[in-house]
Amino acid sequence: MKITFLVLIIFANGMINTAVYSQVQGCTDVAASNYNASATVNNGSCTYNATTYMPPLKVDPISDTLLESSGLQWAGNALWSFNDGGGAAAIYRIDTLTNALQQRVYLQGATNVDWEDIAFDGTYFYVGDFGNNANGARTDLKIYKFLLSAIPANYNANPVVTIPAGQISVINFVYSDQGIPVATSNNNTKYDCEAMIVNHGKIHLFTKNWIALTSTHYVINSLAAGNYTATPVDTLATGFLVTAADKSPGQEVIALLGYQATGYGNHFMYLLSDYMGENYFGGNKRRIDLPNALEMGQAEGLAFKNSTDGYISNEKVVRTVFGTTVTVHQKLHAFNISNYVSNLITTYIFTGNGNWDNLANWSSSKVPPAILSGNNQIIIDPLDGGNCVLNIAYTLSAGAKIIVNDNKNFVIQGNLTQQ
Repeated sequence: MKITFLVLIIFANGMINTAVYSQVQGCTDVAASNYNASATVNNGSCTYNATTYMPPLKVDPISDTLLESSGLQWAGNALWSFNDGGGAAAIYRIDTLTNALQQRVYLQGATNVDWEDIAFDGTYFYVGDFGNNANGARTDLKIYKFLLSAIPANYNANPVVTIPAGQISVINFVYSDQGIPVATSNNNTKYDCEAMIVNHGKIHLFTKNWIALTSTHYVINSLAAGNYTATPVDTLATGFLVTAADKSPGQEVIALLGYQATGYGNHFMYLLSDYMGENYFGGNKRRIDLPNALEMGQAEGLAFKNSTDGYISNEKVVRTVFGTTVTVHQKLHAFNISNYVSNLITTYIFTGNGNWDNLANWSSSKVPPAILSGNNQIIIDPLDGGNCVLNIAYTLSAGAKIIVNDNKNFVIQGNLTQQ
């Protein structure tokens, strides 16, 4: 085995990258209004010209069962949603072309006090029962966790499914900086939450601060059932109420969705990119202006389908504007972020067991090219107990990365060259 390199560093998380000796901090995004061509390290200072985007309409209306569609998640090649607090403790498989519901999945023993978002880690669903706007004093904040594989894939033969209580884990949590919850008036707390992602073995929450119109990123450092404390990382001054979050698969891009509870209910999306580690608010923060509530309803669900495309859902809204009652039905919109994030990364994921050059070992049979160009990445995530064996000569261009997931094995038998 031979490794040829200029300077090679293997970080604790398994990421391989070149060292940087001279660093100039500034805005590194060419799409930003203050782009600095001399900057080598993004310091999160990028600013952008106002951007307006109209997400294309997909389904209007979606099923009447989902009058309060409060969360979305793409998993198992399907789109899933559920109703807001007071609805059934169930998730629903949505047809993205019609208003039909393909499958109803009930969680035995669970209650829907105030379900607000849903996440997926490739194996498990996570449903967040952490809405807290009534008085900010809930002491039963929780996340339900269950296997996607517990749901039969043949929805035609299994239109209604119940997952036994014994197959559902519960992750309970409190906010580390809240202390003993004290009741307030409705919609007057900074400890409401409607947005969640799961990433690198942790749960990431983005709060809905009704008082300051900010969002604080909290982390729960486990995915196992139990009782936890969510600790704050950073706060973003959004100027609106954050109602949903999702991470683009294969990209270091997170989207936050939300709206203003005043006026016409203007909607927005923040695209977070080029951040370091879990400092999601420390990189690029590009705000995209979306239509108001007269078009978007009250949008509370967001999910990526792939690295650039996704869906937005809304609750039904009936609102009186200048003496006229306007009804906006629950709908499904699509979105695409290709034009709003620079240097999107192409990701190749090793998910099998054995040799690198075996097509079947790569997710979607997508094998990386002989030379991986800059800003692209390979994720090593073999089957549990298995190995990824680099049995050929391989080259990484400057800026390209190989990331070895936690507790996974990467065996180098051939030559690995870092330019």
